Amino acid sequence: MKLTKRTKSIGGILAIAAGAIIAAYGIQAFVVPSGLGGGGVGGIALLLLYTLKLPIGLMTFLLNVPLFILGWREINKDFIFKTIWGLVIFSIFLDLFKGIHPVPINDIFLGAVYGGVFSGISSSIVFRFGGSLGGTDIVSKVIHRRYGVPMGTSALAINSLIILVSWAILGSNRALYTLVNLFVYGRVLDIIQSGVPSKSITIISDQPEALVDRIMVDLGRGATFLSGRGAYSNEPKNVIICVVSLPELGRLKQAVRDVDPEAFMIVSNAGEVLGRGFLKNE
Repeated sequence: MKLTKRTKSIGGILAIAAGAIIAAYGIQAFVVPSGLGGGGVGGIALLLLYTLKLPIGLMTFLLNVPLFILGWREINKDFIFKTIWGLVIFSIFLDLFKGIHPVPINDIFLGAVYGGVFSGISSSIVFRFGGSLGGTDIVSKVIHRRYGVPMGTSALAINSLIILVSWAILGSNRALYTLVNLFVYGRVLDIIQSGVPSKSITIISDQPEALVDRIMVDLGRGATFLSGRGAYSNEPKNVIICVVSLPELGRLKQAVRDVDPEAFMIVSNAGEVLGRGFLKNE
């Protein structure tokens, strides 16, 4: 049953709210008890909490206000509205969850890891539905549009500056664990957004039709023929291109060995695969 545009919109709004709540929980349950910092506006809000005892939720919201003003004319309005919605929910629950300690965190490393896991999960949900939780993402988008600086470069520069300040205030130990937290966050976000790890396979075989038949029967995957020509033999060849999930790779290799042991096969990482049998292309 197809969902109406209105239903999808409401679902997206609720999903962004859920992601924001998960993010707030992860920070108050793991990051704050461990005394860790962070990148972007959230990192500044955490430093204000540790040094001046200012409420992290309120500070997160107030620090984002000038960023929204900066990006209002530069960024898609739908993105801005969804981000404001996510930020409001995020800021409210950051303060509502104050003092929550579901599990005593006596190990800073565990706080860094689990804080990163919760942040990665929450951000993947929010990004999936076209929003964000504010912060330096907006600044990076504006800098990219105005000056052509890659978003990753400007975000890295801004976050590096905030981490250096955290190093001076929190000390080297907690600053280094903050980097662990950010690394885990990035890895979890990448894994969830990319879906199940996939491999792109290129096969050159003298029995391409038999091999594709075997792939379709054994793995249930499709394949594509590309026309090629051997540089040494100067003979035309059919090059097989297919994509499989990581668990299917072993079965594919066995199928190739069974059909044509002399086949030439290249296995490459596929960063993201959209389409039938993989992530839905929307």
